[in-house]
Amino acid sequence: MVDDRLVEFAPYTKKEVKKIGRGLEWYVEEEYLTGELLGVSQSEVQAYRDACAELYDMFEQAAGHVVSNRRWQELGIPANATRIIEYTWENRYRYPLLYGRFDLAGVIDGRPAKLIEFNADTATTLPETVDIQPHQLQRAGFRPDQQFNLFYDLLQEQMLKIRELHPEKSGEFLVTTLGHTEDNLNSFLIADAARKLGFHTEMLELPEVVFSPEDGIFIERGKEYLPFDFCFKLIPWEFIAMEEPGLMNIFTELTLKEKAVILNPAYSMLFQSKGILKILWQLFPNHPYLLETTDSPRDFRRRPYVEKVLFGREGENVQVFDETGRSRERNYGDFGHFPKVYQSYTQLPVDSDGDIYQAGVYYTGQAAALSFRRRDGLIVDADAEFIGHYIMD
Repeated sequence: MVDDRLVEFAPYTKKEVKKIGRGLEWYVEEEYLTGELLGVSQSEVQAYRDACAELYDMFEQAAGHVVSNRRWQELGIPANATRIIEYTWENRYRYPLLYGRFDLAGVIDGRPAKLIEFNADTATTLPETVDIQPHQLQRAGFRPDQQFNLFYDLLQEQMLKIRELHPEKSGEFLVTTLGHTEDNLNSFLIADAARKLGFHTEMLELPEVVFSPEDGIFIERGKEYLPFDFCFKLIPWEFIAMEEPGLMNIFTELTLKEKAVILNPAYSMLFQSKGILKILWQLFPNHPYLLETTDSPRDFRRRPYVEKVLFGREGENVQVFDETGRSRERNYGDFGHFPKVYQSYTQLPVDSDGDIYQAGVYYTGQAAALSFRRRDGLIVDADAEFIGHYIMD
């Protein structure tokens, strides 16, 4: 029972979280942090790690299949994104994924790990996982080693690897967002990791940056122009391709001319699309880590299933149906215009109050950190609470 694993502690106040730094008091203001940690065993941590290692390999095989067979439309990939995706995929040994997050069901309830989806492009929940969760562990009276939380160090290893793969590039590292508070807080962590590695790092909102297919990426400081060879953007690739086609063309030229390294690489758009869940099922039918996913609800007669849009965020435009085809729960949102896929429903770990728990496992070259989100419904969305973890044995 999940309840037996929960340990309570005095929740942080805004003032206390503020001392941790990087603007983290925002998470208290949003009533998002709880005063509980969820226990997992060492063997369960290993089960999460094993699942992510195998799943990432499967995602690579699925992406290769999509590129080779040009199944762009099934994943909702717009035509202006295919060149940069093909280039970064064909040269992926030089363009490794910086980081992503696997969302998983199972494991702590005794069931096998099951992939819900892979947030491979602009995964968030970084500050609470990497910065706040260790403080919660200490506050609850546990040792620092009683948590699977290696993300910061492994992220820096991945950054160094990427820099070594591009020895002709200088050490300028730009981090850019659209200015949303949560995105900025996540991006601060990326910028901080790069800065501590010796990169010259700047963090600016997208309109403050100049992108030129001839001159590269730079910012203006008075009469000076500061160029950047590495650019991390917490802005979805599909947003750029569909809403800012001019910028997408520039990013493509910058990449093909190797004037800049843009992170995450463009092929992460393949991983991010829920359409790849259907490809995975076709390539690896009945794999123990996968849930059946197709493009038709008719494939789930007399079985519960979930309707998802190809590109959705924070549980928006997700609908859960029971075995009779009746809607049990539905979230509206801004992504309803995207095509849909249909995924077999699986029960997430649940407590005695009926709240569900979804594991998030960060991946940066390997599985790197674990945390959970909790929701009093069937869909984990923006209203879910953050739950840290401790290792029981």
